[in-house]
Order: sequence, then C-alpha cells, then structure tokens
Amino acid sequence: MGPKQTAAELTALLARRHRVLMLGGLAVIGHGLSRSTYDSDVWLDPGLPVEEWCDAVRAMVDGQTHLDIVSMGNWMSVSKEDLPGVILRDGVIRIIGVNQPVDIFHRPNQLDPGEFDEIWARSRIMDDATRLPDPIDLLVSKQETGRDKDRADIIFLEGKIEADYLARLPRVSADEAVRMLGRFLTPRVAEAALTHSDEGVTQLARRFLHELAAEGDPYAAEILRRG
Repeated sequence: MGPKQTAAELTALLARRHRVLMLGGLAVIGHGLSRSTYDSDVWLDPGLPVEEWCDAVRAMVDGQTHLDIVSMGNWMSVSKEDLPGVILRDGVIRIIGVNQPVDIFHRPNQLDPGEFDEIWARSRIMDDATRLPDPIDLLVSKQETGRDKDRADIIFLEGKIEADYLARLPRVSADEAVRMLGRFLTPRVAEAALTHSDEGVTQLARRFLHELAAEGDPYAAEILRRG
C-alpha cells in the first residue's frame, strides 16, 4: 500500500493475523459515543512471546517507507532491532506516517496483560476483525488517568453499563447476578438487585448498600431508609 494508507487499514492488517483489541477513543466511539479522536489505540495480544510480538509490528512497517516506529517514552524513532527493549520498558509504541498515529499497547493503562484472554472472550468482533472490549473492561482502562476526555468517556460508559444492568439484573440467574455485581456496582444497580428473587442476591445488594452508605454515599443511605 502507498502513503495514502490509513490507520484503520493498518490496524485491520494486523488484526487479520493476530488478536487485536480496540482501546481508547475509537473503542468508546464503537460503543456509541459521538466524539473525535486524535489517534488509534489497539492492544496486540500480549500472550505472544516478545520477539513474535515485535515481529508482528515489524511486519506492519516492512517495505513501507512512509511509516516509522516511535517510542512513546522519548518520541525518538525506534529501530527494529531495539523494538523488544523499548516495548518491555514502555509497554507501548507508536506508528506514524498514516492519517493518524497508531498506538500499539503491550501493557495498556489499568488492564492486566494476564487477563487478555478473559477480556478477549468478553469482547465482540468488528467488521475489520478487531475486537471491541465490553464496556466494563473499557471503563477500567479509562480510570485513574485524570484526563478531561477520559472523564467524559467514563460518564458515558458508566451510564451505558448502568442502563444495561438495570434492565437485566432483576431477571438473570442468581449466579449471573452475583457475577454482575462483582464487576460493576452503583447504588441504583444495588437497588435493582434488591428486587431479585434470590435471597442471596438481595443480601449481597444490601451489604453493598451498607458499605456505600458507610462511605458517605447519600443515595445508598436513602435506599436503605426506604427499605
């Protein structure tokens, strides 16, 4: 491909050969938020041996003179020979020379590489063969960054997850309800869990509410007063 190659085409090429998860703004857009994004963030399978992981990146730029691998640590070009050391140090590299930078993660923010298989299993496939993480996994990757754009993404994702939980939680099996509560919890979600037919689920929800109330959450305290 020539210099008009896009970040999306480059990512699709990688995803046809390896397991690739979308992250960052593109993933949030994939979940329905209308916003722009400066770069493309993807997570390339960290289960690959480091040399094979780097070979996958090298294959993206081989013969493509308009592409360059850049270190996110010092913004310097990275030779193919130095790539393993850089990725072990920084956990991410950037490819430039397409319409937007492509940041390829080995260790994403807040996500454990050891949990890649689980996150992959919860994801859904996209038209370009990449995978879109479920909203909770994506939410985890956005926490504790302190960036304004991530705060907006967090609000959107929390609202999306909460709406899904409120609709499904009262009707799922007890085991599924417990699993759901273990992954995401707000006072409204706990309130919805109080309507579940299983006593174990309602007891769990009530305990969560007491914990939230003890931490000063006024909505949790109000739910307990009403109950």
